[in-house]
Amino acid sequence: MNIIELRDTITNSDDTEWQRVGRMGPTYRDRFDPWSGPGDKTGVDIETHSSVAVYKPDIDLTIVYGMSAPGAPKEPSFKWATFPDPAVSIHLADVFWRGSLVDRVDFVYVDGGRCILPIGEGHQGLRITRYEYAVARLLDSLESGDRFEEYYNGVPYEYQG
Repeated sequence: MNIIELRDTITNSDDTEWQRVGRMGPTYRDRFDPWSGPGDKTGVDIETHSSVAVYKPDIDLTIVYGMSAPGAPKEPSFKWATFPDPAVSIHLADVFWRGSLVDRVDFVYVDGGRCILPIGEGHQGLRITRYEYAVARLLDSLESGDRFEEYYNGVPYEYQG
């Protein structure tokens, strides 16, 4: 499978074709950030993805998601985020093929975590691809979201090539 086929597979799939690993526990996809402080103080911060989804027709394809995007502001402000709860946070969805990281998509939890929406390029992250849309919709659906279209239609997204 090449990257185009992989993206097409994800884009054309729906939540019934994915198995979300529902039990809480380690995902074994961690990020380690070493730090140092005054004197000889050192340490390592560990962050992990919160969820794993496995593609049922071919378990070589997995998506792990939930880790915050590195360098993203802790509480970003978007003019388009006019939801009852203004909390928005940027996270990563990492796509693995046969255990190797092969793709990455950013997404946002909006309205205090009630929905997952795509985030793309351009002003306010509103220029998205069909693939970014499909990944966010899939993840929202796996998280038992049932209002994706309602939230999505309230944001002035633009599709890019």
